Amino acid sequence: MGKVIASVSCTLDGIFTGSTGDENNMVSWAMPGVIDAMMDNLVMFQQAEALLMGRVTYEGFSMYWPYQEGDWADAMNKTRKYVATRNRECDVKWGDYQNTITLLSGDVEAQLEELKNELDGDIVIPASAGLVQCLLNAGLVDEFSMIVHPVILGSGKKYLKNIASRKDLKLLRTQHYETSGSLRLCYEVMK
Repeated sequence: MGKVIASVSCTLDGIFTGSTGDENNMVSWAMPGVIDAMMDNLVMFQQAEALLMGRVTYEGFSMYWPYQEGDWADAMNKTRKYVATRNRECDVKWGDYQNTITLLSGDVEAQLEELKNELDGDIVIPASAGLVQCLLNAGLVDEFSMIVHPVILGSGKKYLKNIASRKDLKLLRTQHYETSGSLRLCYEVMK
């Protein structure tokens, strides 16, 4: 059975974007930790059997990754990808890697349950806060791999904002990144 892992970089106050008014700018706070954790993130994406992303993350990634080369591009382009959206009209494309991308529309939760039963490996969700919130509420997120950056923004979009009820977590492992001071926290979602 596949395991769903939500992967995100966030600030100490849980923001995963830039601050309010500058939401697309994570460079000022995230890049030191992203660079520090790059090899560990690469391994996670290389080992994933599939990637699952919301429409907004898909739109950003699909405009960039299919046109890159190297280990990261291979991990992003050659791995099976699923785009979750309630919009049945969404047309998903991934450059020359069309055979690696599938649209999950409508009842995404039911389709993900089927996918988890079909796959044996990890299904990694990069960012995609709205999708993660929905799947966590449905009991479909198995783990979190969060890189917490040593900054408090005070405003911006919260990663875990609309959670319906308490979720207990079990710490699996930590990784301290000395150059940036960032910390990876890996938690299992207790069911």
